Amino acid sequence: MNNTFNKYISFYFILFLLVSCSRNKKDSELFFIQGNEAFRKGDFEKATQFFSEAIEKTPDFSDAYNNRGLALMKQEKYDEAKKDFEKAVNLDNGFVLAKYNLAETDFYLNNLDESLAILESIEHKFKDSTDFYSIIGAVYASKNNFSKATASLNKAILLNPKAEKAYVNLGFVQYQERNFIDAKTNFEKAISLNPKQDFALNNLSLIEAKNENFEKAIEFVNKAIELNSTNIIYKNNLAFYLLSKNKLNEGKIILDEISKKKPQNAWILRNYGIYFLKNVEYRKARDYFVNAEQIDPSVELIYYFLGISEQKLDRNPCKYWKIGEKLNDKKSIEMLSKFCK
Repeated sequence: MNNTFNKYISFYFILFLLVSCSRNKKDSELFFIQGNEAFRKGDFEKATQFFSEAIEKTPDFSDAYNNRGLALMKQEKYDEAKKDFEKAVNLDNGFVLAKYNLAETDFYLNNLDESLAILESIEHKFKDSTDFYSIIGAVYASKNNFSKATASLNKAILLNPKAEKAYVNLGFVQYQERNFIDAKTNFEKAISLNPKQDFALNNLSLIEAKNENFEKAIEFVNKAIELNSTNIIYKNNLAFYLLSKNKLNEGKIILDEISKKKPQNAWILRNYGIYFLKNVEYRKARDYFVNAEQIDPSVELIYYFLGISEQKLDRNPCKYWKIGEKLNDKKSIEMLSKFCK
């Protein structure tokens, strides 16, 4: 039951790659073509260098700014990419694809209002685009507008019934609405279309964990990790499942690895708390739970575990379980009815 970083679990989108446009200066055009070829081969650093050369030769080369922005996005340099897309749009306000890419970059930077404003302004240009309705659906979902998210994602699927990413994103929305049956169906559909769909595999593990089927959850998340070995979210989920199976040492080894990269991640801190709780180090467990709650009070089960740690320390756990009750946390509700009558 380790629901972590939902937006990043479920959402990713294909980037547009523009073809070379004719330019008066042949050297700029050559650099642009070389940049596109490097991009196609997956050498995004080299692509960035070639597009920069093209821009140096022709400073008003809007296509080069756009494509350099795409190469920067592939390197997860979103702030730099945003500047390039803004420059492309400033040079050519009719450059709709650059506006789309700017909106996508804003989505990754969590500038949701800016992203949505751009997407809504260009929607009439993308009436037949599955990718467009997938990303605007993702933005709506991130703003907790699940009805509009569902409508957009269903439109994406209608346009392309094999759009695996739209199924993943729709499943994410349903997961957030606690419609786990339909969410599972859509994650499975995505995997049937693409067995290497690591997002869907990870999300299936979350659903299995909800039902405390931790062996099955471990099986799914391990497959996701095989496909994406650097994903901290997946590894943190695996740690949670292992701790839930009382495989404490295995779980802690993973936590020690990923905490070096994300030392103040609330979900990782919560899992450390679970480790120390199960290791009968109750004060240390409580300290981790408190820290996690202060960083992100939306972390799943945090109030349940805070209550458990208070109970183990012979304190009053009910105030935490009451907060969990308001958040519709079943475990907190069960503890309230049992100990806080």
